[in-house]
Amino acid sequence: MLRRCFAPALAGAIALIALAGCAPDTLPRPEGSAASATPTTGGPVGGKPARHDAQTTNHAAQNSAIDYDCNNGSTISARYPDTNHAVVRYQGHKLPMHIAISADGARYVGKHYEWWTRGTGRGAKATLFAHGDNGSTGNAITVCHQQ
Repeated sequence: MLRRCFAPALAGAIALIALAGCAPDTLPRPEGSAASATPTTGGPVGGKPARHDAQTTNHAAQNSAIDYDCNNGSTISARYPDTNHAVVRYQGHKLPMHIAISADGARYVGKHYEWWTRGTGRGAKATLFAHGDNGSTGNAITVCHQQ
């Protein structure tokens, strides 16, 4: 008797689990995840949301140039035409780059250089690195802060 009642219940539970696996992914991706629309830019750590005004808007969505003062005396100008690309102007050269995986901040990689930003707004840190032939991050060329 118990077997007769248990078998249909078990079959029903298995069918529900199988159907649940077919459901579309309707939840939005977590902000800053590799699959989200906007790359992480190393926002606040304390759990408090960042202020969103003209000064602190996510620079990856801006198309206007952002200037950085660097420790080697140079100024780097970076433009972010969309969330996946950056064009860095360094020593008179335009360096086109695309977004790459990073554990912290937004990392853009080009043929010979990497541009790694952490945070947004005045004082935000950015570093220009050499990009290794094997795809690794090379030595830091200069460390900069957003004007």
